[in-house]
This record gives sequence, C-alpha cells and structure tokens, in this order.
Amino acid sequence: MAQPSPPASPAAPPASPSPARAASRYRAYRLPAFVLAALLLAAVGIATVVGLRGFAESAQWVEHSYQVIAEIESTLAATRTVESSARGYRLTDRPALHAEYLASIPAALSHSAQLIALTRDNPQQHRLARDVERRMRLRLAEIDRLMELYARDPQQSLISGRTSTGTEQMRALTAVADAMRENERALLAARDLRTDRNAALLTALVVGGLLLALSLLALLMLSLWQENKRSRALERESRQALAELEASAAERQRLTERHRSLSHYAGLLQSCQTLEEAMDMTAHVIADLIPELGGRCYILRASQNLAETAARFGREAILSADLLQPNDCWALRRGQVHRSQAHDGGVRCAHLERADPQRAAAGDDDPRWSLCVPLMAQNTSLGLLCLSGERAAREADLALVQAIAEQLSLAIVNLQLRETLRVQSLRDPLTGLFNRRYLEENLQRELLRCQRRRLPLSVLMLDVDHFKRFNDTHGHAAGDALLARIGQLLQELVRNEDIACRYGGEEFTLVLPEADAEAASQRAERIRAAIAATTIVHLRQTFGPATCSIGVATSSGERDTPQQLLQIADAALYRAKAEGRDRVVGGDRAAGAVE
Repeated sequence: MAQPSPPASPAAPPASPSPARAASRYRAYRLPAFVLAALLLAAVGIATVVGLRGFAESAQWVEHSYQVIAEIESTLAATRTVESSARGYRLTDRPALHAEYLASIPAALSHSAQLIALTRDNPQQHRLARDVERRMRLRLAEIDRLMELYARDPQQSLISGRTSTGTEQMRALTAVADAMRENERALLAARDLRTDRNAALLTALVVGGLLLALSLLALLMLSLWQENKRSRALERESRQALAELEASAAERQRLTERHRSLSHYAGLLQSCQTLEEAMDMTAHVIADLIPELGGRCYILRASQNLAETAARFGREAILSADLLQPNDCWALRRGQVHRSQAHDGGVRCAHLERADPQRAAAGDDDPRWSLCVPLMAQNTSLGLLCLSGERAAREADLALVQAIAEQLSLAIVNLQLRETLRVQSLRDPLTGLFNRRYLEENLQRELLRCQRRRLPLSVLMLDVDHFKRFNDTHGHAAGDALLARIGQLLQELVRNEDIACRYGGEEFTLVLPEADAEAASQRAERIRAAIAATTIVHLRQTFGPATCSIGVATSSGERDTPQQLLQIADAALYRAKAEGRDRVVGGDRAAGAVE
C-alpha cells in the first residue's frame, strides 16, 4: 500500500511528475534514441565488414608468403633431385637414373620460374629470386658438364666430380634461398603484427558501439515497459508469449543437446580406426538420442551385390533381413530416403517383414512405420541405415537420423580410403611385397636393434637374369606374371620376421635379422634354386624356368649403416652377374666401398 503524502510545507521539495507525464516526456526521446542506435549498429556493421575484408586481404598475403616459402623449398629440392640423380647415374650407370635426371631438370626450372612470378610484387625478393634462378642454372650447367664428360670418359668424370665446384655452388644457392626465406618470414611477422593491431582496434570499436547501442535499446525498452505495464491486455499477451517462449526454449534446449551430441559423435567418428567401431558407436548414439526407435546398420560389400548387418540398436518394430541385395531396398535403388507404413504393401522394401494379413483384412490401420536412409558419398552407395517405430515419428527425429547418416557416410569413405592408402603405401601392387619406402624405414630400425643386441643382420639383393630379354621376347604381361610369381615365392621362403621388398624393376631385397653370413648364403641358395625350378603359365603358355643372381651382405659392426649394406649387397650382385649369373656371391666390404 502506498504511504500517505506528508503535509505540504514551504521547505518541502516539489512533487515528482506523474507517470503519464513522465511517459510523455520519454516518448519525445524515443525516435532520436532509436535513430542513434540504428546508426551505431550500422557503423558497427560497416566496421565489421571493412575489418573482415582487411583480415581476408591479410590472409591472402600470408598465403602468398607461404607459397613463396614453399616454392623456395621446392626449387632447392628439385635442384638436389637433379644433382642426386646425375650422381647416381654416374656411379651406377643405370638408365632409370638418367631418365630421372632428364625429367627433373624441367621441374627445377619450372619451380624457379614460379618463384620469380610470385615475387614480382616485392622488388627485393624478386631480385633474390632471379639470383636463385641464376645460381641454380649455374649448378645445372656444372652437372650437365659432368654428364657430358661422363659420356666421353667415365673415369675422368669421377675425378672431375670430386674437384668440381658443385658444393660451393649449392652452398651459395642455399644461402640466397635462406635469405629469401628469412625475408618472407619477416614479412609474415610484420603482417601478423598489423593484423593483431587492426583486430584490437576493430574489437574495441565493435564492443563500444554494441554496448552503446544496447544501452540505448535498453532505455527504449524500459520506456515502453513503463508505459504499458498497467495494460491488462498486454499483460495477458506477455504471459502467453512467456509460455510460448518457455516451450520454445525447452525445445531449443533439446535440439541444442542433440546437436551437441551429434557434434561429439562426428568428432568420435574421425577417431575410429575400423568400420566396426564406427558402426557400434552409431548404434549407441541413435539408441541414446532416439530410444523409441530400433533398427540396424548395413554395409555394402566391395562387390556391391550384397549388404550385411554391421550393427543393431533398439527394438525393431518391423524386422529386416540380416542380408539383403541392393534391389531389395527402394532407398538403395533410388539413392534417396524411403519411408513407408506397415500397411503400404506395394511400396515397402522387400527386406522388411510382410504385413499381418489378418490385421489388414480386418481393416485395422497398422501405425508402424519404417525408414531406410542410404549411406552415400561421392555418388557411391556404401550401406544402409534402416529404422522402424511403433508410433508416428517426429520430423526432428527424422532430420537427426539423416544427419547421422551423412556423418557416417563420410566416416565410412574416410576409413575405406585410409585402409586403401595404408596398403598402397606399404605394399607393391604387383608382387604383394613391401615397397622400397617400407624397406628404407624399417631396415634402419632392424639394424639398430641387432646392433644393440650384438646380433648379425644380412641383406640379400636379388636380380632376375636377362629379364629385359624376357620382356622383349614374351611381352610385359608375361614379365609381370614372372615378377608376381617370384614375389609369391619370396613370401613363402622367408620367415615372419624377415622383410621381403621389391627394390625396383626386377630387383628384390630381403632383410634377414639375426642371420649371419653363412645362414644368409644358405637361404639365398634355397631361393635361387626355387626360382630356377619355377615356371609360369601365362595365356595358356608355359614360360621359364628363370634364373636369378643374388648378392649377400652381412652387418658385423656397430658403425654399419643401411646404405653401406645395400651398397655391399649391390656390388656382390653385380659380381654375381659378371661371373656368369645364376649364383650367390657374398659381399666384400672393400669391394663395396670401391663400388
């Protein structure tokens, strides 16, 4: 209850204005305040757009700097590739290295030209880029001189290579490239500093403008609330709006929780190592988010002719087959989501159980429904997500299921691609043996392990005799069949701890941990005899037997390196070929050093 006013007195302060008069006074300031708030918001928006454009431009320049740095590294790498392939050709006289040398020169020139093009906006860097190109061309010219000298006199080429100025040329080229790299890094630092300063200024402007605009808007809302607080109609509308807002907030909270769970699910999918993990996690997520639904996940086999159950969740209202053919499902046929009711016999998928004939004859509507969501990525069918329920489904639940299906499809593609890349990065596709990259990574580890335990390690270098003549006579397909058969033999004749690799072409390398020279020579003799007794059948023709030459190298000291072992085994292999082929020759360290 309001307190009675004190009696008037000459010293009493003037009475406060009435609410109506105060509302009238506030109403006069509403339009200017609204205009000012709108101008502030517009200024904040313009400043934000300008700032974002500036950030985009800064990002472009940062990307440009990284491109310049990448081209610097590519130019140096291409030059080293030319240098290494030329040196390898002069040392081994292999045609493949000569072809690699010829192919790597245009790549080096292309990278230097690209570097010059990227630095046209910076005179200092452009001048250094031209200096890089000039020094690279000098180095290429020196290499070409050595190659021409090798063609005339190989021995003189080796002597000239030791006294060549190639090292100084390469060191000078690297110094110029390092200077360019440091300049680009300095530019990056300056651009980062400028971006941080602009970001701080933009943040202060946006925050200040928003606070002032929000303050004005708050005053306007306060004015409106004071004017209309006594209106019963607005009070009823406010209560109704409040109830709707609470319901909307509850729904929004539920959707937010689902989106959070979906985001968490998508993150977990990226960490899955196998399809089984992804399928099990998907089943748990659907069961947690939509417990009233049941179903299963199918995965299509690589042959694309059969889909099999990979995971189940909940209780299925309409049972589905454990195995199904793609033509049995309308979703897989059309590549689109297919939804059907239990009584829709004409458009139901063939893999779902049939409707109850007695219930259909009685005219009872069956409320059960099913939903088939195809798992597709890059226009390729990967599997199927089949769900069913007893009661009508909410559209939000169906949208959630489709979102889960999209995430699962991407995860399946990534897992399949990851598995394919893993196999391709380790195995030679023709022979099934490990490739040269795997050999280089694992030979070092095995050698260090044997050296720590003071155990021997042997390397066998195997080459098929007269393989080029075999290819020329019978064709490359027959040659591939022969190499595949040899790869199969090597897999059968090595131990589980041995490493059998295709080194390149018709050359194979075997790493025998804990095997001394005698054991390695015996193993090599068994391999040579097995290959000599092997024939192949290709296009109904029998070819073979083929012979091979094998060089053996054994590590016996703590200072041995993988390169030394491979060089010794390679030198022994060449001696085996020189002595008549079809034999095993042990490696000699002095001979290996000369080679």
